[in-house]
Amino acid sequence: MTLAPLLAASPAIQLHVASTLSALVLGTIVLLRPKGTGPHKAMGWGFILLMLVASGSSLFIREIFPGSFSPIHILSITTPVGMAAAIYAARRGNFYWHRRAMLLTYWSGLILAGVFTLLPGRILGRVLFGG
Repeated sequence: MTLAPLLAASPAIQLHVASTLSALVLGTIVLLRPKGTGPHKAMGWGFILLMLVASGSSLFIREIFPGSFSPIHILSITTPVGMAAAIYAARRGNFYWHRRAMLLTYWSGLILAGVFTLLPGRILGRVLFGG
């Protein structure tokens, strides 16, 4: 394992990695802790902020198709939409849809997208597996 590929990456990539890894940790904590409490709400807002930073910074990362957007950039749009839907649902007291929107964003925007970052040639793949 070496951090060299990440340290050599653009500031957009470094910000993206920092925000997504932070969101992964915080999101996992939110999922495991009791719901509806003050800490849940505070950590939930932190998660939303981190996910918005991650989706915004991803717009400046164009390494799969150099200079162009790739299919993974669909998440750059769906993530803020999912966050807005989750907030709207919670404000209306619809916690079933709030939970669904948050889980969908967590699994698609962090877990699924994270798996793709480990593919050969990608920066996090090189960080973890070398090459």
